[in-house]
Amino acid sequence: MITVKKSLNNSMLLVDYDQQEMILFGKGIGFGSKPGELIDIAQVEKIFLPLADLKSRHFLSLTDTIPAAFFELTHDIITQIQQAYVEKLNAVLFFTLAEHLWFAVERCRKDQPFFNKLSWEVKRYYQKEYLLGQQAMQQVNARFAVTLPDDEAVNIAFHIINATGSSDQASAYQQVELVNRIAEIVRYKLNKNLDINSVNYNRFITHLRYFAERLIAGNVTANDTDDFYQELLRHRPDAMNVAWAIRDYVQEKYQLTLPKDELTWLSIHISRLMEAP
Repeated sequence: MITVKKSLNNSMLLVDYDQQEMILFGKGIGFGSKPGELIDIAQVEKIFLPLADLKSRHFLSLTDTIPAAFFELTHDIITQIQQAYVEKLNAVLFFTLAEHLWFAVERCRKDQPFFNKLSWEVKRYYQKEYLLGQQAMQQVNARFAVTLPDDEAVNIAFHIINATGSSDQASAYQQVELVNRIAEIVRYKLNKNLDINSVNYNRFITHLRYFAERLIAGNVTANDTDDFYQELLRHRPDAMNVAWAIRDYVQEKYQLTLPKDELTWLSIHISRLMEAP
């Protein structure tokens, strides 16, 4: 049984469900709702996690500060973003993105733009997230009659990156920086112009993105399969040398030894780049 505890705004309710506080979202669900009423689950579009920890309590406090229009627009934006992903986006995105968009509009109205130092890297290596960020930014501009700076599309992209993995904002920045650094190492070691629009290059960058997420999250496991590694070492020592340069960088930067599985997959992608004209 879901019982209303408080109407947060026209689209959000604080409810009690099995003696746990939760937030429900549904357009118009909060209009006229009174404490103690039962909720028709058919009206509910989103259900958020129990408000048991400090972070969740912070999200609840946002509903007292941020106008409901930002939550409603954020819901529409996330619905569109989700269509681009098979995996489900983290529910926390609803609150973090709403908070960011509210701050972004306030900064714009006060002429206090925020510039992202990793703007180039996001545009280069996270193109899908950046394009989604641009679309979201255009919706914000239209809804609130502002003109957000282009870097806000990058900032929104970071929130999307967070929501598609298990990272937080700080580690998402580390991921982008790591992808860029490894790509630079490969370009330097190969000493050739790489076609950044090629299938092999895009597969390589996709691999780096997942690799960076695993590494930053501490999920790199030592599951060594030596046969394939030795085969590559025998037939593609040039590609393996580049992978070793990446290994040395990771060892120095993160004090982490990459297992042979990771080096094998890096070598496979690097060898494909080496074979390209």
